[in-house]
Amino acid sequence: MRRLIPFAAALLLSAGCYYPAYVPPTQAQGVTTQPGSGQEIVLSGGEGTEVVAEGVAAVTSTVDIARDHALRDALRKAVEQGVGTLVSSETRVQNFQLLSDKVYSQAQGYVSSYRVLTESREGETYRVVVRAKVKLDKIEGDLGAIGILISEQGRPRVMVVVKELDNQDDWNVDDRMMSQELTETMIVDAFQSKGFPVVDAATVKQNLERDQLKKILAGDNQAAVLLGLKTGAEVVVAGTAQRSSERKQVPYSGTTADFYKVKLSVRAVNTASAEIIGSSALVREVPFNADNARQQAADSASAELVAKILRGWKKHENITQIHAENADYAKVQQLKSEIMSKVRGVVSVISRDLTGTDALLEVVSQSSSQEILDDLGTRKLAVQFDIKGFTGNRIDIRFADGNAEPKSGGK
Repeated sequence: MRRLIPFAAALLLSAGCYYPAYVPPTQAQGVTTQPGSGQEIVLSGGEGTEVVAEGVAAVTSTVDIARDHALRDALRKAVEQGVGTLVSSETRVQNFQLLSDKVYSQAQGYVSSYRVLTESREGETYRVVVRAKVKLDKIEGDLGAIGILISEQGRPRVMVVVKELDNQDDWNVDDRMMSQELTETMIVDAFQSKGFPVVDAATVKQNLERDQLKKILAGDNQAAVLLGLKTGAEVVVAGTAQRSSERKQVPYSGTTADFYKVKLSVRAVNTASAEIIGSSALVREVPFNADNARQQAADSASAELVAKILRGWKKHENITQIHAENADYAKVQQLKSEIMSKVRGVVSVISRDLTGTDALLEVVSQSSSQEILDDLGTRKLAVQFDIKGFTGNRIDIRFADGNAEPKSGGK
């Protein structure tokens, strides 16, 4: 049975469950380890990610009570490892009390089942080692609900542009649509309740033009990105809602009533890359009250988008766009090579466009756009350019004329 422990620990490391990884005691430590029961104990059922964790407790009264305390400690440590796969160590330290109150204190709710591998008493200390199945999706959802995942990403701003259409194929914009509408307000409230800072309606209205709104509603992501950049939003939630009603029989009642249907189609666009982070298309129908149908549709779609946004952030990858003037193919290729070899945290550099003397590069990195900017301005790069501007995840540069001697990239 002792051979299972290092094998399980190796599985844990390979799965990325790095905090705090269990290291089994050795015989040199004077520990006598007895095999556990080996029986799998089901707490809430379902699947989960397997981790190995050790819990300890002081033997202050009876051994049975100490064992119960050590088992609870082991399950808590297993959940701590699950949290460690989702957020950084710095975030865990900064939010330790909040995590203890909201997550660690109810560790058994995140463990679907566990198996005791070994247990032992060492003087006045009792140890229990378990292999537990931890429900990472539930942890992820609760971390998002209490704002930890959002806080870790610097609380990016969200802008919501969702308009109600009488006809899904009619993209004409009227005066009503230039102001915030009820479905739009409900989606704003849903994102704010999750801890997202949201661009206020007055700022959106001030920067929104009719032709631009028409393009956004028709699915033009570039138009959504331009509006997002003007308002300082990192994410634009855009889409349409279509309402209809029909009088029909209420199930099991023998009466008829007006049923209100809302068809909602929304997408979340990253303003740094113009990529769709996630989308949701759904229909909600309820009797008696049109606002209830709106609310159900807004809440369901928002919850789906939040989950997809958080899941994308969990990858800890950042995309920085570099917009370059006075570019040519040779300069672009040289800059790509320089960034890959001299800028910290870069995973890849992709050429997205080269039209005339304008170029667009995307830098995929584990570091922030601010760190990319700092390195571009201080590293000794062979290709010369001026840094003209920096907004959100966008850096604007202009290549120098000719081939200057190597010095810092940004002048």
